[in-house]
Amino acid sequence: MKRNSWRYRGVRTLLMAALLAVPVSLPPSGPAYALCCKCEKAVEKTEKKQWEDTLEKINKHIETEFTALKIWWAQLFLEDNILPALMMMSDQLTAVGMEQMFAIGTFVDAKFQMETQQVMQEMNARTHKDYHPSMGMCVMGTQVKSLAASERKGEIGAFFMSQRVQDRNLGNQSSSASAGEDMDKAGRLEHFRQKFCEPKDNNDGLGNLCSGGIKKLRNADLDYVRMVELPWTLDADFTDNQKTNEEEALMALQSNLFSHTVFKLPTGDSLASVPGEEVTPLQRRYQDARSIAAKRSVAQNSFGAIVSMKTEGAPEAREYLIKVIQDLGLSQQEAELLSGKAQFEGKQPNWKKISPSYYAQMEVLTKKIYQNPDFYTNLYDKPANVDRKGVALQAINLMQKFDFLKSLLRSEASWSVLLELGLMDVQEEIETEMGKQKSGGRPATP
Repeated sequence: MKRNSWRYRGVRTLLMAALLAVPVSLPPSGPAYALCCKCEKAVEKTEKKQWEDTLEKINKHIETEFTALKIWWAQLFLEDNILPALMMMSDQLTAVGMEQMFAIGTFVDAKFQMETQQVMQEMNARTHKDYHPSMGMCVMGTQVKSLAASERKGEIGAFFMSQRVQDRNLGNQSSSASAGEDMDKAGRLEHFRQKFCEPKDNNDGLGNLCSGGIKKLRNADLDYVRMVELPWTLDADFTDNQKTNEEEALMALQSNLFSHTVFKLPTGDSLASVPGEEVTPLQRRYQDARSIAAKRSVAQNSFGAIVSMKTEGAPEAREYLIKVIQDLGLSQQEAELLSGKAQFEGKQPNWKKISPSYYAQMEVLTKKIYQNPDFYTNLYDKPANVDRKGVALQAINLMQKFDFLKSLLRSEASWSVLLELGLMDVQEEIETEMGKQKSGGRPATP
């Protein structure tokens, strides 16, 4: 065994520990000790031999013990006990880990399930919120329900009134002026005596002229404000064949406002062409009369358009219109009168239902519903309904702008006619000068 090897150092350490653990006695003294000293060399040789044997035995023993320890550590302790225990522990930890992962996966699955349910519930709530109708939106929808039909009936009424003025100015058959100016004024005067005469007019001097009349219609043939401006709906429907008192009053008012005196129309024979003349003076005067009639028709068109907007419309929105007006604080009777539900007819109380006009419906849609505080409190609504109301208001605004555009076009036509009338004198002077040049007269001044 090498002295510097780890095994030698280990054995030495163990021996020193063993020697220190044994009690040591003092060496003997005296003659006996002296005798022993003589054989010191023999003793040392013997001890050395014994020590070497002892070391060898110790080394073998230690080597044997270390080998047994290694075998015990590797096989008995590690392979037979620790390794199986670690394997079982690994299996247990793996099983526990898998069980934990199963629990964690269950929690994750539950998390996604709950999140999915939350998203579905949010979508359901949003759908319920976005697609739940509001009362304010229903009010607008019901008021617009019959608007197009009422507008179409009004357009037909405007065409009727325009056609009537044209027939009267041209003396067409079946018109009041078909036989001339005298017949037209005589018929209108008789109509005035029977329907519109007010005995107290003319300093209470029309008593002998009036022959009855209807109290409600007195002076209706000249009172534009009472007949046209104030009412929302007129008891007039020119699309049916039933005559009403207000229709007669409107036509009488139209006759007084436009073409009070009709033309004295020539006979057909007098308008015959004369050989050698391109246009006879009577033909020229007849053309001038038609020109004047055309200009009058432009002015009358505005009157017809205003009246047509207030004639009886479609009946679908009548009951809803009454409810909207009542919500403004008006009584049911006033709401019925404004909406056109009831009108006095005849000498006895006889109330009849008429449908609201295009003007009445637009009056509510563009003005009256915004005078109700409920309109603004209803804006505390779902965002989708507020957006729908905004779009509905834009659509109503667009309809109103179209009506305004039509009014501007009628005003433009009237201004064009006024401009034409202003240039008429200058045009006649130019035509006269051109006629003189053509006939060889004096030359025109530059």
